[in-house]
Amino acid sequence: MYQKVALFRGIQLYNEDKLDEAKVYFDMAIAEPRDPEITARSTYWKAEVDYQLANYNDALVGFTLFENMNDIASLSENDQVNYNLGYVNFKLKDYDEAGKKFRNFINSNPSDEGLLSDSQVRLGDTYFVNSKYQSAIAEYNKVINSKGQAIDYAHFQRAMSYGLTGRNEDKIIDLTKFLSTYRGSSLRDDAYYELGEAYTRANQTDEAIEAYTNLMKYYKRSSYVPKALLKQGLIFYNTEQDNQALEKYRQVVKEYPNTDEAKQAVANARQVYVDLGRVDEYADWVKDIDFVEVSASDLDNDMYESAEKQYLQNNRSKAISAFRKYIERFPNGAHALNANFYLAETLFAENQKAASLKHFQFIIDQERNEFTERALTKVAQVYLDDENWKSALPILERLEEQADFAQNITFAQSNLMKGHYELEHYQDAVAYAEKVLQRPKLEKRIRSDAKIIIARSALKTGDESKAEQAYSEVEKIASGELMAEALYYNAYFKNQEGNYKVSNTVVQKLVSDYASYKYYGAKGLIVMAKNYYELDDAFQATYILESVIKNFSDYDDVVQEAKDELSRIKTEESKTNESVNPDRN
Repeated sequence: MYQKVALFRGIQLYNEDKLDEAKVYFDMAIAEPRDPEITARSTYWKAEVDYQLANYNDALVGFTLFENMNDIASLSENDQVNYNLGYVNFKLKDYDEAGKKFRNFINSNPSDEGLLSDSQVRLGDTYFVNSKYQSAIAEYNKVINSKGQAIDYAHFQRAMSYGLTGRNEDKIIDLTKFLSTYRGSSLRDDAYYELGEAYTRANQTDEAIEAYTNLMKYYKRSSYVPKALLKQGLIFYNTEQDNQALEKYRQVVKEYPNTDEAKQAVANARQVYVDLGRVDEYADWVKDIDFVEVSASDLDNDMYESAEKQYLQNNRSKAISAFRKYIERFPNGAHALNANFYLAETLFAENQKAASLKHFQFIIDQERNEFTERALTKVAQVYLDDENWKSALPILERLEEQADFAQNITFAQSNLMKGHYELEHYQDAVAYAEKVLQRPKLEKRIRSDAKIIIARSALKTGDESKAEQAYSEVEKIASGELMAEALYYNAYFKNQEGNYKVSNTVVQKLVSDYASYKYYGAKGLIVMAKNYYELDDAFQATYILESVIKNFSDYDDVVQEAKDELSRIKTEESKTNESVNPDRN
């Protein structure tokens, strides 16, 4: 009698939601196991209490113990034990066992249609969480077709299952039908949100925006609203509607401050500002947001990233502007070296070479770094293009000393050779020319330049013997104008040596094979005239000189030399032939 009283008192307390007190009485009944039926029922109800108290492991033990007791078939509690075990296992995330128990309950043909419908939904859920979506759809369909309890939930879950099996169009259709059918469902905000997701996946961005807008319009207090705003912002960003994206992100921050969505909105907005090269605006905005800390270091990184992105996308104008903003705000920032170099490179590519110098100079003023060699090369090139040899020489000397790449060493030495020659440092010019000639794998053009510098420097210093030797070397490898120059001096030196006929042969080759180089051709003709005069053909010499004076008026020095030589010949001839008038042209 005591055991039975304890059971009924426990059930009474359970119904009054006094669960802890009820459990005490069920324990008392179990502790006095006089009647097996009372013991079984007490075990069942104690498990119910444990389930309600979220003691799921204890509930599992209790319901399983009850299930395995003898003579329980006639008890009303036995009708529902599989249903309860289904829920306990579901709570413990043992979905396979939960599904098994729900199937057992369904197969027992329960009279309670509500529990049957709920079991079908939960069986569908066990399939859903185990990614067995086709089986889940089959169970949800049973609930939908029977118009069972939680039909709206089953319909929503079916739509979700369609989406997860790649049937996105079916998901859109099902969610649209859901929204038109279940106007009182608590899942409508979920449905609008998922419909927006489905439209986004289908690249139907206008429809997605509309779905999210309807969610915000009809369910202003839904937890999905800030998420929907984020989604709209992302759609605008992905469709290059950056200002609209920023508007959405800023709305999230303003209306839902200090939420995860607001923090994500700040991060998303940052990326938009970076892409637009407007990180300065981002900096001004975030400084007033109290739940986000953006350090100077963060802004340094963001502004540089924004500029670098424009540079990598070859948006030169935007890159120049962005790098300048970065350098202005962070002149000694973490990325100052890269920013100055990339800005200089971009300005150089845009033919703003004078403007690039300042930033290349910043690079070479630092300790030797990954950009030093390239910066030295570019600075040197700017000065060389302007023929600013005095400024170029110290840069070239440093490049020669610090370059790792052979071609840059050759570039430095060959231009040092030319620079010293142009500045009339002939000994230094020859020294560098000889250095250049010792370089491995030297281009024919550079080899010719070096030999011509040696030859010209020798002439400038009056060492005609060395000049003649050097020009003979040039002639072996030169082409174009350098060959014309070499042939001219070949003829010149042959004339000086008295080899007049050989000299004329060289001039003939010069004027026939290199006619386009008129300057050296004209000078060669003067040498030829001298040769003819020495060969006692004053008429031919005079004819050639008069032809030069008449036909090469573009070259003042050549014309003057021809006139001087013609005057000399006429003067000489007048001494032996009074008929020649030295003033006649």
